[in-house]
Amino acid sequence: MKNLFTKVLVGAMSVACIGLLLGCGQTTSQPSDKEVEAESKREEANTTKEEKEKKEEEMESKEPEKEAEAAIKTSIITEYNWQNSGDASLLVCETDESFKYYQSEADLTNNYFEGTYEFYIGEEAVIYITTQLSDYGVTKEKLEGLFDRNEEYDEANFVILVLNNEACMVDGENQVESPYQTPYFGFCVEAEGVPCLDIANMNSGNYHFFVAK
Repeated sequence: MKNLFTKVLVGAMSVACIGLLLGCGQTTSQPSDKEVEAESKREEANTTKEEKEKKEEEMESKEPEKEAEAAIKTSIITEYNWQNSGDASLLVCETDESFKYYQSEADLTNNYFEGTYEFYIGEEAVIYITTQLSDYGVTKEKLEGLFDRNEEYDEANFVILVLNNEACMVDGENQVESPYQTPYFGFCVEAEGVPCLDIANMNSGNYHFFVAK
């Protein structure tokens, strides 16, 4: 081991000597502590900048996905008009979050409720009903039990529809003295390939089945 170390040392010294003889063996000056620190800061700044740009690119790439997901969630309620299979009343939800609930589609100028609405589906619906509508006593545990009992009804198609009734127009006059809220909960399902809202009025307990038109 000692002989090997000596050979390596001698070899290194020989190379240095040859370099000096050829006039190219000047030792390179070592950078000062300040230069090392400055270089380290530059590298750190570049790394931070690259990471920041990478994160921004990732966020930008996800934005279209988020927008598409939001569009899907809102389009199911705005893409169609919804007719109540029980009394033939018609619910129309607009993209500006306004709605009109007509007594009959035969007359869209009279006998209707109007106001704003909120619509949630999936996890957002679960969160909303267990927080914003917690006074109704629907817990996450109860919902999970409901989801487990029926494969057709699960969290993915669970919906909350809240109608903020601001007016009830009858013969051109508003019959609502004070705005009030009507929340519905249930599921968005399909019947013979047609989207349907299988929901219940949380105030009255009345069941409604709306078919997309």
